[in-house]
Amino acid sequence: MSGRIQVRRDGRLGRITLAAGSLNVLHTDDVRALERAIHELSRQPVILFDAAGDRAFCAGMDVADHTPDRAPAMLAALAEMAAAFRATSSVTVAKVAAPAIGGGFELVLLCDLAVCSERATFALPEITLAALPPIACSLLPAAVGERRALDLILTGRKLDAESAERWGIVSRAVPHDALDEHVLELCSALLLLSEDALQCCKRAARSRDVVDAMRIYTDVLLHTRDAAEGIQSFVERRAPTWNWQHELEEVSP
Repeated sequence: MSGRIQVRRDGRLGRITLAAGSLNVLHTDDVRALERAIHELSRQPVILFDAAGDRAFCAGMDVADHTPDRAPAMLAALAEMAAAFRATSSVTVAKVAAPAIGGGFELVLLCDLAVCSERATFALPEITLAALPPIACSLLPAAVGERRALDLILTGRKLDAESAERWGIVSRAVPHDALDEHVLELCSALLLLSEDALQCCKRAARSRDVVDAMRIYTDVLLHTRDAAEGIQSFVERRAPTWNWQHELEEVSP
């Protein structure tokens, strides 16, 4: 595992780690590498997204990439990366141990779940440079409400970890020394569940449409082995054997 965007598999868990310098400032090529990493780990049921170093989770995009001649390529790469995040069936989890600024904040918003340290802060300072955070403009209002989103987008002010949890930007804000434990606990709990159910629940929640959610349940999830196994195991008062476990048993010597 080497390079500015590090990718590895720990069993059924995929890991993407930012290792782009002390502040994890990203270049356009890094964004393209992130998109490739998401596709590379598409068969992992859970992908954990974290960062090396303790100064910043990610301080956003290189300011040089915002100039009029370079910004179109940067924005095109961001759009493709965001589409990869939104399309992947894997559950994406952000582990935020330090400030997430600008594009770093947007990476957190792209993940399905996020756990942060008490040392983490969140800010969108683009407005101070007469720039625009497109991913935050798209996703933040649904996450925290329009007025709170505009408060952060239009002022560029910093939000602390406790407020980020209260507003719903992160699932949990925990003591810094306990961050690894909480993230491992969350990922382990997700990995014990039915992969089919995780994928369908994520699709249904992303659709934000009750008719589409019903269709996903009726036309997709109900036709899986896990849907029958979940109900049957409950009736029989036993632990379920999900399809991924069944497949592991079949390949075991």
